[in-house]
Amino acid sequence: MTSPDRPAGPVARRLWHGGGIATLAVLLAPGAFLAPAQDPADAAAIRQVIRDASRALQAGNAPLFLASFDRRSFEGFDRLREQLAALGAQRRIASSVDSGAPFGGPAEWTVRVDWLLDLTPRLDPGPVERRRETITVGMRKLRGRWRIVSLEPRAFFSSAPQPAR
Repeated sequence: MTSPDRPAGPVARRLWHGGGIATLAVLLAPGAFLAPAQDPADAAAIRQVIRDASRALQAGNAPLFLASFDRRSFEGFDRLREQLAALGAQRRIASSVDSGAPFGGPAEWTVRVDWLLDLTPRLDPGPVERRRETITVGMRKLRGRWRIVSLEPRAFFSSAPQPAR
C-alpha cells in the first residue's frame, strides 16, 4: 500500500528520492525533445559520402570528389574545383577521415570530420606537408542521395602551402 506522500512506481520513487525532480523538470522542459531522431541508415550513408570523397581525393580524382557535392547549393563550387585542380597538379594527396555523428535535421545534417591530408610535391621530392583540421560538412538529401552543401574551412583544400598547426 502506498501513501499519498510517496510515489507509487520504482522509477517515480527514484526520481522523488534521488534529487531526480530536477532531472525530470529538465526532461519536461519545452524544447527538450525538439531534435528529431535520425535514421541510422542516413547516418551511415552520410559517413559513406565523406569516406568516398576522401578516397576520390586520394586517388587524384577531383571530378569524383566533387560529385559528392550539390553544385547548385554549394556556394563557391567553381572556386573549390579550381583549388582541387591546382592541388592535384602540384601534389600527390594521401587523405584520411574520421567522421563524428551527424547532427541537425530533419532536412539538413551537419557532421564534423577530422580530416588529414599528407601532400607530397609531384615534381621536386621535398618534405611532406601534413594538414589536419576539423572540417564542418553540411549534408542534404537531394533526389534520394546525400550531397555536400557546405564545407568549412575551404582553405584546407587550397593549393597554397599552409602554416603548420
